[in-house]
Amino acid sequence: MDANDRILIIDDFLANGQAVKGLLEIAKLANVSVAGIGIVIEKSFQKGHVLIEKSGIRLESLARIASLSDGKVTFVD
Repeated sequence: MDANDRILIIDDFLANGQAVKGLLEIAKLANVSVAGIGIVIEKSFQKGHVLIEKSGIRLESLARIASLSDGKVTFVD
């Protein structure tokens, strides 16, 4: 890999963002740029979305969960 390489990070769940944060650090150490981050299910009520948003990297999630309470899943509109 070299500085001209671009990668797309794909992860199954986004909650607190620690897995993505680690992958971003690996990309930095490999001297490659991250084109974007794709998430299958995002727990929007946790801090991971904000963490990635602050990095300035594009984030796309297939499903965004607003809350998990009383055995009910509520999705972001």
